[in-house]
Amino acid sequence: MKRHSVRAVLLDVGGTLVESRPSAPEVYARVLTRLGQPVSGDQVEPVFRAVWTEMTELHPRGLDRYSRLKGGEAAWWGEFLRRVLGRLESPAPWQAALDELFVAFADPALWHVFPEVPDALARLQRRGYPLAVVSNWDSRLPQLLDDLGLAPFFQTQVVSALEGVEKPAPEIFLRAAARLGVPPEECLHVGDSPLDDLRGAESAGVRAVLLDRHNLFANGAPRITTLEELDVHLD
Repeated sequence: MKRHSVRAVLLDVGGTLVESRPSAPEVYARVLTRLGQPVSGDQVEPVFRAVWTEMTELHPRGLDRYSRLKGGEAAWWGEFLRRVLGRLESPAPWQAALDELFVAFADPALWHVFPEVPDALARLQRRGYPLAVVSNWDSRLPQLLDDLGLAPFFQTQVVSALEGVEKPAPEIFLRAAARLGVPPEECLHVGDSPLDDLRGAESAGVRAVLLDRHNLFANGAPRITTLEELDVHLD
Protein backbone atom coordinates (compact mmCIF):
# COMPACT_ATOMS: atom_id res chain seq x y z
CA MET A 1 0.00 0.00 0.00
CA LYS A 2 1.42 3.38 -1.01
CA ARG A 3 1.94 5.55 2.04
CA HIS A 4 0.07 8.84 2.20
CA SER A 5 0.22 11.51 4.87
CA VAL A 6 -2.30 10.91 7.64
CA ARG A 7 -5.07 13.51 7.72
CA ALA A 8 -7.65 11.75 9.93
CA VAL A 9 -7.70 9.07 12.65
CA LEU A 10 -10.31 6.34 13.11
CA LEU A 11 -10.54 4.53 16.44
CA ASP A 12 -12.05 1.32 17.73
CA VAL A 13 -13.70 1.51 21.17
CA GLY A 14 -13.67 -1.76 23.16
CA GLY A 15 -10.11 -2.60 24.22
CA THR A 16 -8.87 0.58 22.56
CA LEU A 17 -10.58 3.42 24.41
CA VAL A 18 -12.46 1.56 27.15
CA GLU A 19 -12.89 -1.80 28.81
CA SER A 20 -15.45 -3.15 31.26
CA ARG A 21 -14.34 -3.48 34.87
CA PRO A 22 -15.24 -6.05 36.07
CA SER A 23 -14.97 -8.03 32.83
CA ALA A 24 -18.04 -9.16 30.91
CA PRO A 25 -17.75 -12.79 32.14
CA GLU A 26 -17.49 -11.54 35.72
CA VAL A 27 -20.62 -9.41 35.27
CA TYR A 28 -22.45 -12.42 33.86
CA ALA A 29 -21.25 -14.57 36.77
CA ARG A 30 -22.59 -12.11 39.34
CA VAL A 31 -26.01 -11.91 37.68
CA LEU A 32 -26.31 -15.67 37.14
CA THR A 33 -25.21 -16.38 40.69
CA ARG A 34 -27.81 -14.02 42.09
CA LEU A 35 -30.62 -15.42 39.94
CA GLY A 36 -29.61 -19.08 39.83
CA GLN A 37 -26.70 -20.91 41.41
CA PRO A 38 -23.10 -19.96 42.18
CA VAL A 39 -20.82 -19.62 39.17
CA SER A 40 -17.47 -17.84 38.89
CA GLY A 41 -16.10 -15.51 36.26
CA ASP A 42 -13.44 -18.11 35.50
CA GLN A 43 -16.19 -20.63 34.71
CA VAL A 44 -18.10 -18.19 32.55
CA GLU A 45 -15.11 -16.85 30.60
CA PRO A 46 -14.41 -19.82 28.26
CA VAL A 47 -18.14 -20.37 27.68
CA PHE A 48 -18.65 -16.66 26.93
CA ARG A 49 -15.78 -16.69 24.44
CA ALA A 50 -16.93 -19.92 22.76
CA VAL A 51 -20.53 -18.74 22.36
CA TRP A 52 -19.36 -15.37 21.02
CA THR A 53 -17.26 -17.15 18.37
CA GLU A 54 -20.09 -19.53 17.57
CA MET A 55 -22.64 -16.77 17.06
CA THR A 56 -20.20 -14.63 15.11
CA GLU A 57 -19.79 -17.49 12.64
CA LEU A 58 -23.56 -17.80 12.15
CA HIS A 59 -23.90 -14.59 10.15
CA PRO A 60 -22.11 -13.52 6.97
CA ARG A 61 -18.87 -11.77 7.89
CA GLY A 62 -19.18 -8.01 7.64
CA LEU A 63 -22.95 -7.81 8.11
CA ASP A 64 -24.25 -6.45 11.39
CA ARG A 65 -24.93 -9.35 13.75
CA TYR A 66 -27.83 -7.64 15.51
CA SER A 67 -29.82 -7.44 12.28
CA ARG A 68 -29.68 -11.20 11.77
CA LEU A 69 -32.49 -12.05 14.19
CA LYS A 70 -36.01 -10.69 14.18
CA GLY A 71 -36.12 -8.52 17.28
CA GLY A 72 -32.67 -7.00 16.72
CA GLU A 73 -30.26 -6.46 19.58
CA ALA A 74 -32.51 -7.79 22.34
CA ALA A 75 -33.12 -10.98 20.38
CA TRP A 76 -29.41 -11.43 19.63
CA TRP A 77 -28.34 -10.94 23.22
CA GLY A 78 -31.19 -13.16 24.37
CA GLU A 79 -30.00 -15.97 22.11
CA PHE A 80 -26.42 -15.40 23.27
CA LEU A 81 -27.46 -15.59 26.91
CA ARG A 82 -29.57 -18.72 26.46
CA ARG A 83 -26.59 -20.51 24.89
CA VAL A 84 -24.36 -19.43 27.77
CA LEU A 85 -26.94 -20.60 30.31
CA GLY A 86 -27.30 -23.94 28.53
CA ARG A 87 -23.58 -24.66 28.51
CA LEU A 88 -23.24 -23.67 32.14
CA GLU A 89 -26.38 -25.64 33.06
CA SER A 90 -27.49 -22.57 34.96
CA PRO A 91 -31.09 -22.42 36.24
CA ALA A 92 -31.16 -18.61 36.10
CA PRO A 93 -34.26 -17.35 34.21
CA TRP A 94 -32.95 -15.95 30.95
CA GLN A 95 -35.33 -13.00 30.61
CA ALA A 96 -34.67 -11.69 34.12
CA ALA A 97 -30.94 -12.16 33.59
CA LEU A 98 -31.08 -10.41 30.23
CA ASP A 99 -32.90 -7.44 31.73
CA GLU A 100 -30.26 -7.09 34.45
CA LEU A 101 -27.39 -7.46 32.01
CA PHE A 102 -28.82 -4.83 29.65
CA VAL A 103 -28.92 -2.36 32.54
CA ALA A 104 -25.43 -3.31 33.73
CA PHE A 105 -23.70 -2.84 30.38
CA ALA A 106 -25.43 0.48 29.70
CA ASP A 107 -24.15 1.88 33.00
CA PRO A 108 -21.09 4.11 32.42
CA ALA A 109 -19.84 3.15 35.89
CA LEU A 110 -19.01 -0.31 34.51
CA TRP A 111 -16.73 1.11 31.83
CA HIS A 112 -13.14 2.15 32.46
CA VAL A 113 -11.55 4.68 30.12
CA PHE A 114 -7.86 3.82 29.71
CA PRO A 115 -5.84 6.49 31.52
CA GLU A 116 -4.03 7.97 28.52
CA VAL A 117 -7.09 8.15 26.27
CA PRO A 118 -8.47 11.65 27.04
CA ASP A 119 -5.07 13.31 26.71
CA ALA A 120 -4.24 11.36 23.55
CA LEU A 121 -7.54 12.30 21.90
CA ALA A 122 -7.17 15.93 22.97
CA ARG A 123 -3.66 16.02 21.50
CA LEU A 124 -4.90 14.63 18.17
CA GLN A 125 -7.68 17.18 18.17
CA ARG A 126 -5.28 20.06 18.85
CA ARG A 127 -3.09 18.90 15.99
CA GLY A 128 -6.06 19.19 13.64
CA TYR A 129 -6.85 15.52 13.01
CA PRO A 130 -10.58 14.86 12.63
CA LEU A 131 -11.51 11.76 14.61
CA ALA A 132 -14.09 9.02 14.04
CA VAL A 133 -15.26 6.05 16.06
CA VAL A 134 -15.44 2.81 14.06
CA SER A 135 -16.87 0.14 16.34
CA ASN A 136 -18.68 -3.19 16.35
CA TRP A 137 -21.17 -2.35 19.11
CA ASP A 138 -24.89 -2.19 19.68
CA SER A 139 -26.94 0.98 19.42
CA ARG A 140 -26.20 2.06 23.00
CA LEU A 141 -22.63 3.09 22.19
CA PRO A 142 -23.25 6.78 21.34
CA GLN A 143 -24.98 7.35 24.68
CA LEU A 144 -22.22 5.49 26.52
CA LEU A 145 -19.50 7.60 24.90
CA ASP A 146 -21.43 10.71 25.81
CA ASP A 147 -21.78 9.55 29.42
CA LEU A 148 -18.04 8.82 29.58
CA GLY A 149 -17.16 12.28 28.26
CA LEU A 150 -15.57 10.92 25.06
CA ALA A 151 -18.21 11.90 22.50
CA PRO A 152 -17.01 15.52 22.04
CA PHE A 153 -13.68 14.31 20.68
CA PHE A 154 -15.31 12.69 17.64
CA GLN A 155 -16.61 14.28 14.49
CA THR A 156 -18.58 11.14 13.67
CA GLN A 157 -19.38 7.75 15.18
CA VAL A 158 -19.79 4.78 12.86
CA VAL A 159 -21.41 2.02 14.94
CA SER A 160 -22.14 -1.37 13.41
CA ALA A 161 -25.66 -1.76 14.83
CA LEU A 162 -26.65 1.62 13.40
CA GLU A 163 -24.95 1.03 10.05
CA GLY A 164 -25.98 -2.53 9.20
CA VAL A 165 -22.34 -3.49 8.56
CA GLU A 166 -19.53 -4.40 10.91
CA LYS A 167 -15.78 -4.83 10.85
CA PRO A 168 -13.88 -6.33 9.12
CA ALA A 169 -16.06 -5.25 6.17
CA PRO A 170 -14.34 -2.40 4.30
CA GLU A 171 -17.64 -0.53 4.02
CA ILE A 172 -17.69 0.56 7.67
CA PHE A 173 -14.25 2.16 7.31
CA LEU A 174 -15.17 3.78 4.01
CA ARG A 175 -18.25 5.36 5.60
CA ALA A 176 -16.13 6.82 8.38
CA ALA A 177 -13.65 8.30 5.92
CA ALA A 178 -16.44 9.74 3.77
CA ARG A 179 -18.11 11.39 6.75
CA LEU A 180 -14.82 12.98 7.72
CA GLY A 181 -14.31 14.14 4.15
CA VAL A 182 -10.91 12.46 3.94
CA PRO A 183 -9.82 9.83 1.37
CA PRO A 184 -9.40 6.36 2.91
CA GLU A 185 -5.72 6.25 2.04
CA GLU A 186 -5.19 9.39 4.15
CA CYS A 187 -6.83 7.85 7.23
CA LEU A 188 -5.18 5.84 9.98
CA HIS A 189 -7.22 3.34 12.00
CA VAL A 190 -6.30 2.17 15.50
CA GLY A 191 -7.81 -0.92 17.13
CA ASP A 192 -7.03 -4.04 19.13
CA SER A 193 -8.14 -6.82 16.75
CA PRO A 194 -5.77 -8.17 14.07
CA LEU A 195 -8.77 -9.30 11.99
CA ASP A 196 -11.46 -6.69 12.57
CA ASP A 197 -9.22 -3.66 12.88
CA LEU A 198 -5.96 -4.36 11.10
CA ARG A 199 -7.11 -6.49 8.16
CA GLY A 200 -10.49 -4.79 7.97
CA ALA A 201 -8.99 -1.32 7.65
CA GLU A 202 -6.36 -2.43 5.17
CA SER A 203 -9.07 -4.03 3.00
CA ALA A 204 -10.59 -0.53 2.71
CA GLY A 205 -7.27 1.05 1.77
CA VAL A 206 -6.88 2.54 5.25
CA ARG A 207 -3.57 2.33 7.08
CA ALA A 208 -3.86 0.59 10.43
CA VAL A 209 -2.01 0.25 13.70
CA LEU A 210 -2.70 -2.57 16.13
CA LEU A 211 -3.13 -1.45 19.74
CA ASP A 212 -1.73 -4.41 21.66
CA ARG A 213 -2.03 -3.37 25.30
CA HIS A 214 -1.02 -6.77 26.67
CA ASN A 215 1.69 -7.78 24.15
CA LEU A 216 -0.40 -10.64 22.81
CA PHE A 217 0.63 -10.41 19.16
CA ALA A 218 3.95 -10.67 17.38
CA ASN A 219 2.88 -10.73 13.74
CA GLY A 220 5.10 -7.96 12.43
CA ALA A 221 2.19 -5.54 11.98
CA PRO A 222 2.54 -1.87 13.00
CA ARG A 223 1.90 -2.10 16.72
CA ILE A 224 1.65 0.11 19.79
CA THR A 225 0.90 -0.73 23.42
CA THR A 226 -0.71 2.60 24.36
CA LEU A 227 -2.23 5.51 22.46
CA GLU A 228 0.65 7.65 23.72
CA GLU A 229 2.83 5.84 21.16
CA LEU A 230 0.64 6.75 18.19
CA ASP A 231 2.58 9.86 17.19
CA VAL A 232 5.29 7.87 15.38
CA HIS A 233 2.67 6.59 12.92
CA LEU A 234 1.26 10.00 12.03
CA ASP A 235 3.70 10.84 9.24
